[in-house]
Amino acid sequence: MTALHGNADRPQSEPGFQGVVREDPDLAARYQEYRRRQAKGLVSILPKEAIRPLYGQAREWGRRTGREVEKDPLATFLLFLEQVIPLPPRDVWEKDRAEHLDAHVKEEFESPPAHRRASPPVTVESRGMELDGVRWRATLNLFRRDEAWRGFIIFNPIGESETVRTADIFREEDPDEIRNRFLGFHNQTLQAFLRSVLP
Repeated sequence: MTALHGNADRPQSEPGFQGVVREDPDLAARYQEYRRRQAKGLVSILPKEAIRPLYGQAREWGRRTGREVEKDPLATFLLFLEQVIPLPPRDVWEKDRAEHLDAHVKEEFESPPAHRRASPPVTVESRGMELDGVRWRATLNLFRRDEAWRGFIIFNPIGESETVRTADIFREEDPDEIRNRFLGFHNQTLQAFLRSVLP
């Protein structure tokens, strides 16, 4: 995966890609999952003899801060690791995600910890289109399932909150293949997809 958010031309009314990333309704949850994956990743590379003293510190930290998960000591341990690992604050992570979305999407969907929990689809590209004199924004959303990348398009009229979406119409081994197909669509193709999902 090399360039999921290339410099495709967008109308002035379209938000920059950073804006598209910030509009992600799951962004807060993605950040929390990122923190958990980093903690789990650290556990996977720690030697066994290093885990016991850290586990003791985690229980003490959990009692002291009121964050101990009594029925799940591993959850307390992971919460503790999230605090001691020098992870970026959300605003720094968000900026980096907007600038390097391809790497973040790959980490989110392809890392070993990610395989244990499904992530919500990610908007990776946005472009303008027109139908019957109305300006729309079409956004490409990708997710990974069954060892393949899948995608669908969400349409919303510029300046409006209503949205409609297609079924999962893309399936490729490489997410860039999906992105390139989406960017290569003529306005008439996008119009056909939009008409197919309008009431």
